Amino acid sequence: MLSILGASTVLSSMAVPMAAFAADAAPDAAPSPEQAPPAATAATPAEPQSGDGQSAGGLGEIVVTATHRAESLQKVPISIQALGAETLAQHQVTSFADYAGLLPSVSFSGLGPGQSEVYFRGIAVDGGSLSTSGTYLDDVPISAPARMPEVHIYDIERVEALSGPQGTLYGAGSLAGTLRIITNKAKIGKFEAGYDVQVDAYGKGQPGAMVEGFVNIPVNDNIAIRMMGFYDHEGGYIDNTHGTYTYQLGDNDPNTTYTVDNAALVQKDYNPVDSYGGRINMTIEAGDWAFYPSITFQHLDAKGYFNYDPRVGDLKVHDYSPTENIDRWLQASLTIKGKIGDFDLVSSSGYFKRKIDNTSDYTYYSVHYDQLGPGYENYLKFKDHNGNFINPTQSYIGRIWQSKVTQELRLSVPKSWGFDFTVGAFFQYQKQSNDDDYQIPGLSKIDLATSCDNGCEWNPAIKRDGFYNVDLDQKFRDYAIFAEGTVPITSTLKATAGVRGFKANNSVYGFSGVASLALGLGCTLPFPADQRLTCINNDKPHYKETGETHKFSLAWQVTPDKMVYATYSTGFRPGGVNSLAEMQAYEADRLTNYEIGFKTNWNNILRWNAAIYYEKWTGIQYTIIPLGYFGNGGTVNAGAARVYGIETDFSLKLGKFTISGSGAYNNAALTQDFCALDPATLVPLSNCSDNPDAVAAAKGTRLPRQPRFKGQLTARYDGDWGSVKDFAQLTMHAQTMSTSNLDTYKNSLLGNTPGFVSFDMSAGISRDNWTLTAFIENMFDRRGQLSKNTFCAIEYCSGSSRTMPIKPQYFGLKYSVRY
Repeated sequence: MLSILGASTVLSSMAVPMAAFAADAAPDAAPSPEQAPPAATAATPAEPQSGDGQSAGGLGEIVVTATHRAESLQKVPISIQALGAETLAQHQVTSFADYAGLLPSVSFSGLGPGQSEVYFRGIAVDGGSLSTSGTYLDDVPISAPARMPEVHIYDIERVEALSGPQGTLYGAGSLAGTLRIITNKAKIGKFEAGYDVQVDAYGKGQPGAMVEGFVNIPVNDNIAIRMMGFYDHEGGYIDNTHGTYTYQLGDNDPNTTYTVDNAALVQKDYNPVDSYGGRINMTIEAGDWAFYPSITFQHLDAKGYFNYDPRVGDLKVHDYSPTENIDRWLQASLTIKGKIGDFDLVSSSGYFKRKIDNTSDYTYYSVHYDQLGPGYENYLKFKDHNGNFINPTQSYIGRIWQSKVTQELRLSVPKSWGFDFTVGAFFQYQKQSNDDDYQIPGLSKIDLATSCDNGCEWNPAIKRDGFYNVDLDQKFRDYAIFAEGTVPITSTLKATAGVRGFKANNSVYGFSGVASLALGLGCTLPFPADQRLTCINNDKPHYKETGETHKFSLAWQVTPDKMVYATYSTGFRPGGVNSLAEMQAYEADRLTNYEIGFKTNWNNILRWNAAIYYEKWTGIQYTIIPLGYFGNGGTVNAGAARVYGIETDFSLKLGKFTISGSGAYNNAALTQDFCALDPATLVPLSNCSDNPDAVAAAKGTRLPRQPRFKGQLTARYDGDWGSVKDFAQLTMHAQTMSTSNLDTYKNSLLGNTPGFVSFDMSAGISRDNWTLTAFIENMFDRRGQLSKNTFCAIEYCSGSSRTMPIKPQYFGLKYSVRY
């Protein structure tokens, strides 16, 4: 059904298009840091008529800064989807998952807020120490693999999604695409303020509430300050229900069983989320120079799991120990724009710091060892000094520190030269420190004599009851120089070319393993509880790699409002070293993109854009968890794949009605066999064509996570009801089935995620400076599945996998005021 729906929608509008467009700032707004300051007058983009480039009589202009200069979306020869402030508000967007649903080429997997991995166009294979997609807050990258920072979407100018490799301007973090979150800048000479109050609830869950506010203060003729703050409480919707499990402890003797019971942790709607934070932006003008300092802080406290176990029940789990993710981060940035002679200079500096405390129930990791039978008894049979078995269930205690320092300089030729040319340099230093304990509570106090009467493979005398420990520092250094220019060939034809040379330098230092490994290294036990890096089994410094990426495009302006373009671009993701000491280093993977598209505007009533593309992915970085390594694994280069597809968006304005939509079709598959891991060397076999048992994924296997079709369609009415304006909106989301893992056997165990259709609806009234909105998302409470996850190697833990659903039925009432 979904395939028919997708095909018919594509045919009806040449692929379901896009529901959202971004707008430029109001005419009295301070210029964006990517525009020239007032004294250095650059060409000012045309003014849109309202928030998202829509006016009462038709469609206005959409302005983006994806190429580091403000220009009409319709003039940029790459595929861009933009969600402006008005569209974000109309769809009640506050989080990444909310706006990801509006971007057809974007998919993601995750474990909950602040624990998501982003994919573009089907470039979706788990692996590598860095993400395949870049995420930027204004000009500063904040990407983090599997833990994308959760930026609260409020007082945001727009969200831009740049599909395809963006290696020339955005570097190592943008192999497959780039997300850019652009904040509202402080406006000189104008006071603005506003607040929003919302009450909400999940249909089968708990109520919540949110308060948001902002103020823009003009200090004087040259300085303005803008501040934003919010607090959000989301009620839970997943129930931790009563369950028991009896460990056999390696044999069938009833005296060697242990039953665990989660009665003390049973709770309805046990996954609430509390978050708060704020941002301060400033604009400072001084002659030919403008300064844009900014600081953003957020605190997130998410309790419980956001994946449920269908075997237990709908939106239900059996958890036996507490689960919580506390995530705090701060980003400070400074953008400086000015002139050196006739040349324009832009400097962007950023500092990002993050601290994560994560506690997770690991019962089902323990359960899989229990089910393996003889040979694993010593993992479970630990006794206290009274001769009683202790609870062998593991829990995860994780402490993660992330920091990032970035600096970029760009120098552009004067616009009077008749062409655009920019050269620049980029530096980034990233560090991630992990101090993780996989604990068995009470393990440090067991009776070694009775627990190890048959010999202990693991000595449990480790800090904080840790059975398995990770104590690592990973460092990533990226250097780049780049140049990009656009030259008019004729009055209607222009060519753009770019190149970026890069150097990556990565390292890993520390310890990961069980106590027996530490003893083999001569480390002193127990590890000091307040010290890090006191025992080392992994010292892989300075993996170095150099290379370059390219871009070339031709854009033909057929008429003033219709453009056809062709773009060739490449991207990369640096290689690195593995935290598993036995595994070798892995190399960069690369993506080559061939894209043809058009951007059209028809009588300012219909806007329709589309792109057809073919992408080649080589040296795929893929995560392997070798059997017998206690769930620890590393990254290997898994071969090659290709993607072909189409993405499109449209917006049609018919008086008081607006119909808009977006859609993407992605066909992503391997172009060569992916061989299984050689257990002796822990690298994939070089050739498995003559041995079918050694083929992990055959040529033609689909890449996981990305549905073949994903799209959304929105119909909106804006009218007048006497002195009050009224509006109503209905949105349909649809996507088809996707696979869960590249490895064919593992995917058969885990299972595919089926396709789904869901609907959102909102309506409201506004008068003068206030708006009242009622909304309901996923109105029929469909259980759309986004991804499936396990606690350990899929071969062992597929029987306890959990499913990440779309947001369950969610409704609320929001009151907004603007001054």
